[in-house]
Amino acid sequence: MMQSKPYWEAKIDSFAQNVLPGDCFVTERTDLAVVTLLGSCVAACIRDTSKGIGGLNHFLLPEGKGADSGSARYGAFAMEVLVNSILRAGGRRSDLEAKVFGGGRVIASSAGATVGDRNGAFVLNYLRREGIRVAASDLGGPFARRVFYFPATGRVVVQRIDRSEAAAVIETEKKVTSVVVEKVEEPDVELFI
Repeated sequence: MMQSKPYWEAKIDSFAQNVLPGDCFVTERTDLAVVTLLGSCVAACIRDTSKGIGGLNHFLLPEGKGADSGSARYGAFAMEVLVNSILRAGGRRSDLEAKVFGGGRVIASSAGATVGDRNGAFVLNYLRREGIRVAASDLGGPFARRVFYFPATGRVVVQRIDRSEAAAVIETEKKVTSVVVEKVEEPDVELFI
């Protein structure tokens, strides 16, 4: 996964690592926040509470189909990548806690559940199934969010985004989601991990 370099973020008085849609980042650094911008997407912030190893993912849809299902754009794969990356870095499953954000109703839908609703339900079900405690959540609502997560301490700063900035997030999500949905139309293939 391609990552930009950490930068200084004056809003939080800390170095920050940006995570884009379909990406994941894990760190052991105590001086680094992990940041992402969410509309209907969801970010799971997970850390080992005793070692401070952690990070976040940013996924667009709960599950994919076919060959593309092995992409961090989909929650099913993104959650496995995040948890396994933390464990490989020395974290212990029994010490994991999660904080989850996003799933805003920012893209209009004539159907019942929106993409954001489905993403939020997926992440909570996944964490419950895996026995990972949810320490905090801010899911749903009619707004986009910018999330700053400090894995070393578990601190989170969430900014709800105003309509003018959210418009750009919504446009980007519509484009990316339409490409992802087109790829999902492939034949079903089961992936055993």
